Amino acid sequence: MKKNKFIPRVNIKKLAKKASKTLAKVYKKVEKKPKKIKRKIKTNSQIKFFQRLREEKIKQKNKEKIIKLQTIKERNQERKRIKDEEFKIKNKELKLKEEELKIKLAEQKLKEQAEQRLQDHEQRRKEEEKRLREEAERIRTEERRSRETAEQRLRDEQQRIRDEQQRRRDDEQRKRDEEEKRRLEAEQKIINEEMRIKEEEKRRDIEAQNKIEEERREIKVEAERVKNEAEELRLKEWEKKFDDERKKRDEEEFLKEEDLRQKEEERRQKLLSEQKNPNKIN
Repeated sequence: MKKNKFIPRVNIKKLAKKASKTLAKVYKKVEKKPKKIKRKIKTNSQIKFFQRLREEKIKQKNKEKIIKLQTIKERNQERKRIKDEEFKIKNKELKLKEEELKIKLAEQKLKEQAEQRLQDHEQRRKEEEKRLREEAERIRTEERRSRETAEQRLRDEQQRIRDEQQRRRDDEQRKRDEEEKRRLEAEQKIINEEMRIKEEEKRRDIEAQNKIEEERREIKVEAERVKNEAEELRLKEWEKKFDDERKKRDEEEFLKEEDLRQKEEERRQKLLSEQKNPNKIN
């Protein structure tokens, strides 16, 4: 941030030096005139007049010293004020840096939270996939058991048929055809059931994958939105604070300049009035 250094428009040192020279010239002229009259007039009034001139000269010297001391004091006060202003500006800069650090920490926290949500979601997805695999394995085991049971029943039925064929040779061909037909229908039923289970498993896998992808996209969009909102809020707060501080600083500087200018004008008018009427200098 640029540092604003206040520079007074009236040079107090030059003004005091000029006033001192002018007053010195006036008193020099006044001192020269009594020297010519001193040899001729020695009245009490003349002695009092010269005494008063010497006192006025001493007072003028003391006044010049006071003006110089006042000038030095005002210059020191001005330097102290400038240092105080610089210190205030540095403090404001530190506060701004602290605010920026807080915003960065908040953004980092939001980012970490979003990453944690993504990790949790990924963990849930993996657990869901594991559950689906276990469910598929269970279905395949049930299918295998059903198939083995059906095959066992089929073998038993075939043995029974062979026994029946042995017992009833006359009906052998008819019974064989009927058993063959039932066997084919049972196998076709098993094949159809296996195809249905596989299609159902494939459909569940596709739905689970689509759901996981959709949740991942939603989390990513939400994290981006939160980040953008935080950035916009930080920029608006910083701009408002900067404008308020600049406006306040400009108003304070303007009031100080006006006050100093008024004091300098009063001092100049006072010195001019004293130059015009040396007998009223006190």
